[in-house]
Amino acid sequence: MRIFFIIIFSSFGGNVLGQLSWVNLAEVQFGKLPDELADPFVSWYDRLTIDYRFSAFKLSATIENYQSPYEDRNYIDLSQATLTYKKKKWTAKLGNFYETIGRGMILRSFEIPGALLEDFGFRSRNYFHRDQLGASIRYKDKKWNVMAMYSEVLNNVLPPTFERSERRSQSVYAISGDYKFYNKHKLGLSYVASDDARLDMQHLYGINISGPFSDNFSYYVEFANSQSDANDYAIYAGVNGILGDVSFNIEFKNYKDFIIGNGYNEPPALIKQHTYRVLNRSTHVTNPLDETGYQLDLYYSLNDISSINFNHALAVNEFGNSTFTFQEYYVEWSNALNERTDYKIFIDYAEDPFKAESQRVSLGAYWDFALGESMRISPEIEFQTFDRSGQRVNNHSYALGWQVDKKLFFSLIVEGTTDTFLIFDADAAQRWYVGSNIRIKPNYKHTLNLFIGERRGGPLCNAGVCYEILDFKGMELRWTARF
Repeated sequence: MRIFFIIIFSSFGGNVLGQLSWVNLAEVQFGKLPDELADPFVSWYDRLTIDYRFSAFKLSATIENYQSPYEDRNYIDLSQATLTYKKKKWTAKLGNFYETIGRGMILRSFEIPGALLEDFGFRSRNYFHRDQLGASIRYKDKKWNVMAMYSEVLNNVLPPTFERSERRSQSVYAISGDYKFYNKHKLGLSYVASDDARLDMQHLYGINISGPFSDNFSYYVEFANSQSDANDYAIYAGVNGILGDVSFNIEFKNYKDFIIGNGYNEPPALIKQHTYRVLNRSTHVTNPLDETGYQLDLYYSLNDISSINFNHALAVNEFGNSTFTFQEYYVEWSNALNERTDYKIFIDYAEDPFKAESQRVSLGAYWDFALGESMRISPEIEFQTFDRSGQRVNNHSYALGWQVDKKLFFSLIVEGTTDTFLIFDADAAQRWYVGSNIRIKPNYKHTLNLFIGERRGGPLCNAGVCYEILDFKGMELRWTARF
């Protein structure tokens, strides 16, 4: 931090009049995590991000802090520090930054806002992101977009309690660019070299082309390959368009032995990301080692107040002599009864051999009622059933939300399951999770979220990235402040 403030003062001769802003996320937990031997305990996580802008420069710094009764989990860390220069057609970054090449097949960075990662083994909480530490420079005009970078990629599975040499053991050299030509078509080329002292250096090449067929149709095709083995490749292609009241998106994937380094690439999943609890928790996670498949998504607007969404996805994986085929069919109907009442109904059928879940049927309904000028009520209900090794498993989810003046929101969430993997009481036929959320937003600068009860964990997907949420029982208070 001293080094960066010295740069600012020396660069501007002590005249540091500029724009200063900061965001702080603080979360306190009092409760119990799964398989925790100790009694419920208190833990505290805090993330402070400071941005300073002056002329063409921007200086950012992020400090993370986690404290609990267990010393081996605790840390305070300057997790990010970035100096950015942006002037006309040039952008240069020094420190921590995010870069994604193409659709992420050979390099993808991300930050999932507000998400905290807590590994089941390490039990130390940290912000869920994957960035680069190094330097990058980009030139962009109406036709050209060229980027070059060197960085150490973050392995975000390891928390900040590990040394930097362990969390950033891989170096990446990359250059990429694209050129716009006839009728807004674009051709892109990329090269990435991945260096790890424990592995052979990987050299990867990518090419993509995209553009419009017409005003209502467009396409994108990308191919990536490893220099060391021509059999290591990734292919993605997609077409989307509008036909009258119907919009569509068709995508295809073929990935073979295409995990780069510690997995810092993220090829497109081609699996619909759901906001519904039972479906988001049941999602298929792409395996770039061997996966072929496609996705078809159709959206039909019946009128200004009603629409139908249909989605079908298929993914095939081969391991040795075994073939696993995931397939899903999803239909959602959205409608407005009047200006004060909306609802959604969905039904989903899937075969998921990866989780040993066959004939999986999920369905649910959401309503939203306006009561007066400032109050809304939102009941929700979801149900899921599937067969696992001859045993029928049922999952339920019920929620009731109540909102006042967009400043106060309360919800009660009840989930039940007959899954024997989650029931630890031999005499119980079903396990229930009951929790409540209260969100208070007095103004645009402050938001407080309070959870009390028991929360069911499991996979959670956001922006195409999936991670694991642990079960929790107790109280959790989060405060987000912006200045």
